[in-house]
Amino acid sequence: MTMQSRDYFYYKGQRFTLIDVEKGKQIIDYGRFNIPKVSRGFCSSCWRGYEAVYSVEKKQLWGIIKERIFLDDEKYSNKVPVYFTGSCIIALDDENEMNNSDFLEAYLDYKCAYELHFTRGILNGINDISKAIQEAKELENANRDEYFKERELLARKYLKYNYDEHKTYKWRYPAVKWEKVFSSFGESRPKKNEQR
Repeated sequence: MTMQSRDYFYYKGQRFTLIDVEKGKQIIDYGRFNIPKVSRGFCSSCWRGYEAVYSVEKKQLWGIIKERIFLDDEKYSNKVPVYFTGSCIIALDDENEMNNSDFLEAYLDYKCAYELHFTRGILNGINDISKAIQEAKELENANRDEYFKERELLARKYLKYNYDEHKTYKWRYPAVKWEKVFSSFGESRPKKNEQR
């Protein structure tokens, strides 16, 4: 299984990648979306069955869900207001870059990054965390071995809010029914002590 494709976040007229959402929260839970059921037709890079696109317009958070059934078969939800309360990390790539977005420290490989805070869907806090990107580049150039040891600590250095330590929002969404994922491939989920 490949990494889940990225969700996007339009902010200040630019398309950012959503890197993570505050611990224990999901932006998608605060919009009136119909979350697609995982089916046999999804592609390996979209195992949740959907991708999300968010935007901030006049401080209001909005969202659209793109359901991925097959590679060339997509359905879009209506654009809805999202009344999320919490924080998220977004990062901006160069247009042709395809950096990873599956780990919190991945934002260190982007051009710039922000931590945004919302209350009931209204943007009320912006934390520029791009300083960590610059420090990461300097550390990598000075001492590559030390850089890899310190990477996650550096990624958290300027954050104001709490994020999971070992997994991003993509890996903790409760709507993903793993039994359905495995059964769609004709398999059953392994028990805790069972080997595949």
